Amino acid sequence: MNISRSVSKYAAITRINLQSNLAYIGEFAYRSIFMVLILYVFIQLWRTTYSVVGTDRIAGLSLTDTLWYLVMTETIMLSKIRFAGKVAEEVRDGSLAYTVSRPYSYLLYHFFHGIGDTLLRMVINFLAGSILVTLLVGPLPPTNLPAVFVTVLLAIILDFCFNGLIGLMAFFTEDVDSWSLIYQKLLFILGGMMLPLDFMPAWLRDISLALPFNYTVYAPARLFVQFDWARFVNVVASQLAWIVVMAVILSLMFRWGMRRVSINGG
Repeated sequence: MNISRSVSKYAAITRINLQSNLAYIGEFAYRSIFMVLILYVFIQLWRTTYSVVGTDRIAGLSLTDTLWYLVMTETIMLSKIRFAGKVAEEVRDGSLAYTVSRPYSYLLYHFFHGIGDTLLRMVINFLAGSILVTLLVGPLPPTNLPAVFVTVLLAIILDFCFNGLIGLMAFFTEDVDSWSLIYQKLLFILGGMMLPLDFMPAWLRDISLALPFNYTVYAPARLFVQFDWARFVNVVASQLAWIVVMAVILSLMFRWGMRRVSINGG
């Protein structure tokens, strides 16, 4: 009964935020123009690259595969839950001491509140990018969208854990923007946001694949363009393992932070 009540409570948080954001769907669509411009530049860049190389495949990926891969990476990156700044602000101004006293889990509230915004952004960004790439390059290769969506959702959860840890760094440093910038650059390079890890030197690719960052961007996007059930199982298992690790660290750091707030009086 308690589990059912909790599920209903957090589902309601997501539903209410999603309904609220639907009132501003025009603004969300307007923001997707930024993604379309980025993809247009990438289309011209990769067309030239494949032409200069003189091959229809690089590291097993065709031009169409590469550009649809970028549609997914941009969709994920531009649809993430913006959590780090929020928690850092509440830590700095002391309001965290009051928000945690409310009848819900602080971390779960922000996740389910943020996911309502994320789902809407994801649909609009994906549709905008898909229309552009379909018109200029070609249709999406055969894939399994429901299975890929599972990995994208797990990627969002893993990214949320990283953002939570960055936000809680406000207990140690006044400004967390530098940590957010470092994390963003790690996703750009080691996470495979800028280009597939397949295109990297073997030593850098192996390092990237051993780190959790690739499971927030590269793994779902790579599965998206070349779906395989064995790869799907491997990606989901790895994502779940990293989510457990990062969630435990986030929970411990959050509890430590709450004790510090109590000791310092907010």
